[in-house]
Amino acid sequence: MPDRPLISVIVIGYDMPEQLLNTARSLATDYQQGISADEYEVLIVENRSSNNVDEQAILALGDHFRFFRRENTGRTPVPAINFAFGQARGELVGLMIDGARMLSPGVLRQARDLYRQHPKALVAVPGYHLGQDEQHKAGEPALLRQREKAALASINWPSNGYDLFSISTFSGANRRGYLQPLMECNCLFSSAKHFEDIGYADERFTLGGGGSVNLHMYRSLGLLPDTKLFILPGEGSFHQYHGGVTTSSYAERQAEIESHRVQLHSFWPGGFHSLRRKPALYGPICEQATGFLSFSEEMAQRRQQRLERLDLPEWPDDPE
Repeated sequence: MPDRPLISVIVIGYDMPEQLLNTARSLATDYQQGISADEYEVLIVENRSSNNVDEQAILALGDHFRFFRRENTGRTPVPAINFAFGQARGELVGLMIDGARMLSPGVLRQARDLYRQHPKALVAVPGYHLGQDEQHKAGEPALLRQREKAALASINWPSNGYDLFSISTFSGANRRGYLQPLMECNCLFSSAKHFEDIGYADERFTLGGGGSVNLHMYRSLGLLPDTKLFILPGEGSFHQYHGGVTTSSYAERQAEIESHRVQLHSFWPGGFHSLRRKPALYGPICEQATGFLSFSEEMAQRRQQRLERLDLPEWPDDPE
């Protein structure tokens, strides 16, 4: 491995050993297409729990995988995120705060190619939930996990990762598709310099799961004046169920989300809203993803027509 790989991919995990290993597997060089091991490193940072991932199984995926297990006394992954930034050696950084997100096979290649053409790019990978509905709506957890395992086995995803689209639905963060403002992005790439410019992960986000730190970082990166936003419509970040803070159906979910909302709004004068910059689409679209593109186009047209009727700008965060 070179002293400075081009890309550093940061993955944060806690109490999700099976899901975290699947995510790491989707970052291996025999799965990611068109990119070599010496072009990137994967930093897996796991906060210790009673249910840890097999460290040796992670490291067996290649010498470009680096594993760190940390003691974490709080409920937030923010210290682990900032620890990982301190370890990262790449010029371009991919951040996956939720370690339960498997990727499609072209993500790293396309992020690399975009960075070479546009060093100030912000690359957003659309988010999906495995299953036919958002996971907090999908019923009893044990049954949900059983269905998810069966669905993954039915497509043999390690040999054909684009089939993940066929067993998934849009996540709530982009439930109307990716041709209008995304609330957040759970797999994003930006230069190491741009992450430094926003101060990495704000350590005031101390709530469970980091609260809304993901939303905060995505908008902060997108509002940097020299950033250009790109969406990869033919790629995806696929969330596996693991009983997380916002994807579980427990009774306190709404109260937890409300505490996240209140904290997030307090950090933005005038309140928080989604990043509203016009995205550029990049990369090929596999057959399995075409339905999601069509849906995104339909929703974008409806939004444009509504804003035109109201005489409102479509992308108010774009620079003049």
